[in-house]
This record gives sequence, C-alpha cells and structure tokens, in this order.
Amino acid sequence: MKKTLCLLLTLLLALSLSAWAAADSAASSPEGSVIFEKDGVKVTTAGLDQDPTDEEHLPIIWADIENSSDRDVQLGVTGGSVNGIMSDVVLVDFYKEGEQYCGADYSFDRSIPANSTVRCALSYYKRRVPGVNMDTLSRLEFCFTTAKDEFSWPDYASDPVVIETGETVEALDIASLGTLVLDNDELRLVIGPQDYDDWLGPMVYVYAENKTDSFLGLAAERAEADGAGCDYVYYGEAIAPGKLSAGFLCFEGDIQKLKGFENLTLSFSLRKADSMDKLDAARPEMQDAVKVSYPPQLWGEYENGGLRMEIQPKYNELVTVETHDNNEDGKLFTVSETASMEAGGHDGAGWLFSIGTVSEEKLHEMLCFDMSGAEVFAKDGSGRYYIYYHPTDRASVEEMKRDAARWSMLCEWAVGMQDKLRELNGLEYAAFGNSAVEMYLARAAWQDGVNATLSTTEFGPLDIAGVDAAPYAEFVMQGWFSYADSAETPDGEYVVLRFPDEDTRLDFFFAPGNYVRSVSGETENLYQAMWYDDEISYAQAMQDWYYAIAEKNGLREPGGRLGRFMPSAG
Repeated sequence: MKKTLCLLLTLLLALSLSAWAAADSAASSPEGSVIFEKDGVKVTTAGLDQDPTDEEHLPIIWADIENSSDRDVQLGVTGGSVNGIMSDVVLVDFYKEGEQYCGADYSFDRSIPANSTVRCALSYYKRRVPGVNMDTLSRLEFCFTTAKDEFSWPDYASDPVVIETGETVEALDIASLGTLVLDNDELRLVIGPQDYDDWLGPMVYVYAENKTDSFLGLAAERAEADGAGCDYVYYGEAIAPGKLSAGFLCFEGDIQKLKGFENLTLSFSLRKADSMDKLDAARPEMQDAVKVSYPPQLWGEYENGGLRMEIQPKYNELVTVETHDNNEDGKLFTVSETASMEAGGHDGAGWLFSIGTVSEEKLHEMLCFDMSGAEVFAKDGSGRYYIYYHPTDRASVEEMKRDAARWSMLCEWAVGMQDKLRELNGLEYAAFGNSAVEMYLARAAWQDGVNATLSTTEFGPLDIAGVDAAPYAEFVMQGWFSYADSAETPDGEYVVLRFPDEDTRLDFFFAPGNYVRSVSGETENLYQAMWYDDEISYAQAMQDWYYAIAEKNGLREPGGRLGRFMPSAG
C-alpha cells in the first residue's frame, strides 16, 4: 500500500537533504550506470524510453533495482528537479496484460523484497506552466531514501543523483515570462500571466530562481486585486540551491469570485536554511509588496435557446463560436479553432465541439443506434436533454501536424466544457453509454415493433411485448459497459436478450462482475459494467424483467420480485 500523498509531501519537507548544498554530483548516463548502492541495494539505469501508458508520452528512465540483502527495503525518491526546475520525481511500476501496457502505479517509494530484482522506471510530474518544457528530459536530479517498510520514516537520504540524457533543452529565461518584481543576491522573482480555472477561479503563474547555496522557502502571504481582498493565498515553494521553481498561486475569498483582474498586489515571505528540513523552523523574512498590471480579461459570453456559455479569455481569442437558429438537429452552438477555419481547405475545418438539445423521445430514438461523436451530458426540468457533439477523428493529416500543442490544449478544454455548462445553467447531470449492450437495451425499450425475446432455463424464450421494458433497460444502462478481455468470460447461468431479426443476443451473467456477452453472427465481445448497484446485479434486473413477462403470460404466480421494478415502488 502506498503512503498517502499528504504524508509523502510532509516527508519531503521533513528529510534532511544537506547534501544538496555540497558540490554537484557527477552526472550519470540513462543506461548502464550504477546510481545507488548501499546495504545490498543497487540501482542501475537501463535506458531512456517513453512512458507507454501516458497520453503525453513523457520520458522515463528504466531502472533495475537489486536487493541482495536478507531484508525488505523501502526505496524512495525525493527532492527532485527536471531540467533544473523543481518537480516531484517518482518511481513507476508498469503493469501488462499480455504484451500491452495497460496501467502504471506512480509513487514516491517502492518496496523491494529481500533477495530480489525488480524493474521500475524513474519519471516525474509535469509542471503545466507557460514557458516550461518538460516534454523533453535533459537532466533529472533527485535523492534516494531508504526505510525499513512503508510505514517507517526514511532513515537515510543519499547525495544528489544526477542523470543526463544527452537531450538539449533551451535554458529557461524566467525574466521573459512575466513581470520581474524582485532581483537580488538571493532570489529572482517573476510574476507571470494570469489564468482562470473553472474550480479554482483566477490564478497567477509564479517563477522563482534560487541564487544562493541555501534552501529557500517562498510563500505568498497576502493579496489584493482590483480592490477585492483575499482570505488566503495558496502558494508555497521549496527551492533547492541554484534551482528554479515554476508554479501558480490561487486565492480564497473575494478575489476567487472575480473572472479576472487588471491590478494585483502580492506580499511574500522568504525562509532560508542549510537543509530542507530546517526551512519550517527558519524565521520568515517579509518581502516588500509587489504590484503587477494585466490587460483587461475579455470573456466570450453567448446565449441561445435559453442556454448560456462562457469562454475564458485565453480560449476566447483562439476559437470562433457560431450560434444556430432553428437548427433541425437541435444544435445551439458550434465552436471551432479560428486558425484552422482561416486556413480552410474543407468544410468543418477546426471543429472542436457543438452543443445541442433534444427531447426525451428523440433521445430514446438516438440511443437505439450508434451515437459515435455524440454524448449526453445533462438534462433540465422540462425534459430536454443536452448533447455534446465532437469529432471522432481529425479532418486531415495536415491539421493533425499543424500547431499540435495548441490543438491539444483546445481539445482538452473542449471536453471540460460539459461540466462548466451544467454548473452555469443549473442543469442536472445525465449520461448514457452507447456500447452494444446499451444500444440493444434502448431498442428493446423504445424502438417500435422490435422483435426480441428474453430467456432463461426456467420457462424458455418469452416475447418481451406487453411489458414495459423501460424501467429495466434504464437501470441496466446506468452500468456504462466497456470492453473486457474474453478470457474473463464467467461460467454459469445467464439471462439471454435475443433479437432474432438481427441474429444478435446479449448474455447477462449471474456470476460476480456484471459481465455481458454480445454475440452478433460470428462476432463475440465481452463487456463489463463500470458502475453497479450494491444490492441488485444487472443479471438480476434482467431476470426480474423476465419474471414480469412470465407473470403476464400466466407462467408464474405473482410475488417474490424485486421491489425496485414493481409498479407500487414507483
């Protein structure tokens, strides 16, 4: 079991890393270098690679960890920096299914059993700050720690470990990234651009350079923006000698209610010590208040069909919003990247997403068929459902290559728009999956004239006609079914929903796991529910539907069914 993040971050501050103040350690290669050896534990680098499970494909350094001692050792990493910028370095365990990497465990420490060798990777958390390049790894620096077990405090911290990959990264000139507010023999401090987060509110990027041979602890104490005060400023950085920090500060109080500001005043405190663990005990030195000015923050504000949409300043200047009047598909807004639209080349260039609304009847019709590129994300009190339409692929290879970083940023923002629209308009959360399981359940519930049967060994196949399928279908569709490995197909009994006209059936297994097998002709797929009810499995719900049909046909005496689906329960 890993330590909690809170505990580990406390640990980083509690460790004495006085070795950082000493002369810089010799740099090692990412392949074939012994970077740690103590008490029978040896760590050898095994090559530079890319994280096979990370969408951003951050660099990793493979590490073979050998414990030749007769006791387990908890090996950890702390005090990390990437390309000279303070950042958490982590140990990564990768998991595989067959030859496919399907997940990873990112942790600050790793248990190494006695008399064993394990392969991990060294990686880091990327700081998403303007001007900072962490996509390329040039230099990784950190310290190893050891402990008896995962519940013990580390008893040792190594000298700094430095690994240079041979890659080159342009030196970070923080003075060019914002307003230089302090530059003396100890610290260079730059207040960078402001940003806005849907959860945190307005925020400001901060860059700091430690020019001393000591550790520096930099914290924000007070803030005021356009006359609005602040109850608390969230910012604190521990900076190793000669290193940079790149982070952000945000607010609690009246400033948090602003959509942006033009004038900001900040006060900072500075602590300095010869080791990391002494920073908290050091007497804080208050710095003179600094002032920064920003241009007006221009938000995009749109309304159509009773739905409001707001677009933050940094995105507003990059996108074009089209409002639709009486669109036959119910679309209200279409948002596209302006640069791609201006480049042209084809209709729909730069399309990011559209927002539309449909009636419940229309939604039921849509759910019966493939809804690729359309997601239900909300509903209102009048029975309208809201659809988020998005591209299923890029329009051209040229667009894919052009301005990839900007496009990736906009796509990430576009996905988050669903949450913002729900919050802004007071809409209720709603979502439906569109796997084969959900699609055929929708047909059973809402498609006119559908030919389908339910079957178990108890009464054999029964026509579903005459019993309202909607309560059962809607309950099971809450499961959000996704593909599972066919090797996980359980044994035992199941309820069969069959569509003879389409040569398709769904098998709902009673075995634990809420598995459903879809068989269409010679094609077979296994699905598993992401969500489930603690009391009723989806197979039990399907069986209750089957019993309702059996009662209607006089094959079963009333009684003994699930209360959730009985008419009196509604």
